[in-house]
Formats: sequence, C-alpha cells, structure tokens
Amino acid sequence: MTCFGMKKKNEFSLFNMDERNRLVAYRIIAIMYFSTITAITGIVLYRQFGLHQEIEQFEDLAIIMTVNSLFLISALLFFGAIPFQKIRIRTILLGYLVFVILGCLFTYFKYNVFQEPGLSWTEFFDKMIIVASVTGLMVVFFILMQSLGKWKADREIID
Repeated sequence: MTCFGMKKKNEFSLFNMDERNRLVAYRIIAIMYFSTITAITGIVLYRQFGLHQEIEQFEDLAIIMTVNSLFLISALLFFGAIPFQKIRIRTILLGYLVFVILGCLFTYFKYNVFQEPGLSWTEFFDKMIIVASVTGLMVVFFILMQSLGKWKADREIID
C-alpha cells in the first residue's frame, strides 16, 4: 500500500542495490569504460602509424572516441564529479593554453615525425588555427556544462 506522493519501490529489480554494492558497480563501470577508450585509442594509433592507413579508413572510430570523451567530461562536469568551486579566468586561459600546446605538439609529431613528406610552415599554421578553434569550442562547452551543473545543484539545494 502506498500513500499519496510516495513511490512504490520495485522489490524485484536487478539494480536494487545498497550503497556499497552500487559503489563497487560504479568502479567496475569506470574501469571498463576507461579500458574501452584506451583500447580504441590504441587501435586508432596502431592503424594510423603501424599499418599506415589513411584517416578515412578509421575515421569512424576516431569520431566515436572523440565524441564519447567529450560527453564523458561534460557529464562529469555537469553532475559534479569534477568539482570546481569557482571558475577563474586565469585557470581557464591556462587550461586552454596547455591544450593548444599539446594539440600543436601532437600535430607536429603526427605530420612531421611519423609521416614522410611532413608539413610546410603555412600548412602547420593552418592546422594550428584548427586546433586553437576546436580547443576553444571545447573549453566553452565545458564551462557551459559546469555552469549548468552548478545551477542545477543550487536549485536542488533550494528545493
């Protein structure tokens, strides 16, 4: 019998776990997720540099891996798993700069060390414009998700 406003708990649910079992399940899920993303990354790098395949031959895996990683980080920010107390402009700019430098280094090594013809300086700077703009869009998206998550948590506290 349920009273008005009370929800009846499903007693026969497979996912009806106590907090301890739920934490163990979350850890297993996180480990499997991380190992899957790592394996896909390894497959993409092996196909590109080991087998010397063109990007078109494994572009679907690269897109799935990129979108999945972006959604993971966004969800972690939105639900508060990555805690940010206050957004500071200096921290955002420093993070953006670090990601742009890492993107530049990866692009340089990808085209000039692992591939024969290499890039000219104008081609390299064209790639850097792409890296800087995509990184900027990612940072703006992450800030938006973190702000929405903080707003959601504040509303839950008030209600």
